[in-house]
Amino acid sequence: MSVDIAAGTVGGVAICVVGHPFDTIKVRLQTQPVSNPLYLGAADCLRKTVAQEGFAGLYKGVASPLAGQVIFNAAQFFAYGQASKAMLAPGQERLSIPQFFVAGAATGFVISFIEGPMDLFKSQMQVQVFKKTDGPAYKSVADCAVHIWRTGGIRGVYQGLGSTILRDVPAVALYFGGYEMAKDHFARNKGIKVEELSSVETLAAGGFGGFLYWALTYPLDVVKSTMQADAVEPSKRQYRTILDTFGKLYAENGTKAFFKGITPCLLRSVPANAACFFAYETTKKALSN
Repeated sequence: MSVDIAAGTVGGVAICVVGHPFDTIKVRLQTQPVSNPLYLGAADCLRKTVAQEGFAGLYKGVASPLAGQVIFNAAQFFAYGQASKAMLAPGQERLSIPQFFVAGAATGFVISFIEGPMDLFKSQMQVQVFKKTDGPAYKSVADCAVHIWRTGGIRGVYQGLGSTILRDVPAVALYFGGYEMAKDHFARNKGIKVEELSSVETLAAGGFGGFLYWALTYPLDVVKSTMQADAVEPSKRQYRTILDTFGKLYAENGTKAFFKGITPCLLRSVPANAACFFAYETTKKALSN
């Protein structure tokens, strides 16, 4: 139990350090105004962000996911480990691939309640560039969290929770299921156990799981980001429900609305999640030994 928590924490820090700049670009492309877009694409967003805010601009809002990874990724890998163990039949050494997907789906539901507030604070920080104010609305992630709590209490902190669950259940199923499926494939080809896979194969399996997570659920992430980047005051929100958000996004820009920012997202998915699973497996082996 403690090994999963510790290894998951290390993996979470790795994915955050490698992936956050891509995430900043993704969220800004997803949520920029349709009528007057600030960025022409991923490369333009990267160039303007660095020019206007410096390299640190790519890590805007990083305090929330980085600090939260101590809880979030530890909880995610702990929940996944427990779900996997609970599904093992007597005498069964390793779950089947369908069982890994089910364990991932259960994990996705649980961690939505942790990831939701983290993503809300991060998104609110990342999209401040679009807000018409004399200065930043929030001075820090902590300032953002306090403001949201004072404005809406627990319901405010869980703004967009339904859309987070809608994304996380299938996405995390694909994440862990894809990872384990790739490991099984590599092990069968070499006639070895999955525990004997090389570092390169572990990195490749992690990258594959991360790619499936985003490539097959991206429109759901657009809806989630849109709802979480909306006004924190309920009376000022443009998007009221998940269906309302789907409808308004489609009305604004058709099917293209659900794929804004997908390029930096997919570019991030492979290296960031490869780093996460590699750090997780390496730490787990070190602690187990």
